[in-house]
Amino acid sequence: MSETSAPAPSGFITWLCDGISHACLVIAGLSLLGIVVINGANVVLRYFFGSPFSWAEELMLFLMILGVFTGAVAVTWRNLHIRIDTIVDRLPPAWRRAVSVVATLASIGILAVVVVASSRLVALLQEMDQRSDALNAPSWIPQSFLTIGLTLVALMMAARLVLSFRH
Repeated sequence: MSETSAPAPSGFITWLCDGISHACLVIAGLSLLGIVVINGANVVLRYFFGSPFSWAEELMLFLMILGVFTGAVAVTWRNLHIRIDTIVDRLPPAWRRAVSVVATLASIGILAVVVVASSRLVALLQEMDQRSDALNAPSWIPQSFLTIGLTLVALMMAARLVLSFRH
């Protein structure tokens, strides 16, 4: 293959997933930074002016949800999640691979069920124009963080699985 030819599909998958993972880490970091700024401002307003933001707790909660689910995407792609591999590590390599494939497929299946249920809830919240208490923001927006995050987690797992068969 010459240097000018198109990259292999696995190269594109890796490039795409690395990009998504990086973007998710940036979003998670900005969410955390936003929480710190809002909390700091709220402390100053509460103790020095006696008038905190009424919406601060709710927005910080929404940002925390965003940060957790975008961070989970990066953790999944980078295979950095916490797991207990004591039994799996003692298996022969062929069995380890089979157990890994089955566990990944089971995880993707479970995530698919949760994503479908969550997307139905998001649609229902949007249809009913359900709003949050303090911010009066549409409730489907923070709920969609879960749906989008878990969808991306499942896609990252699938991409890692596909790449594992190519190597």
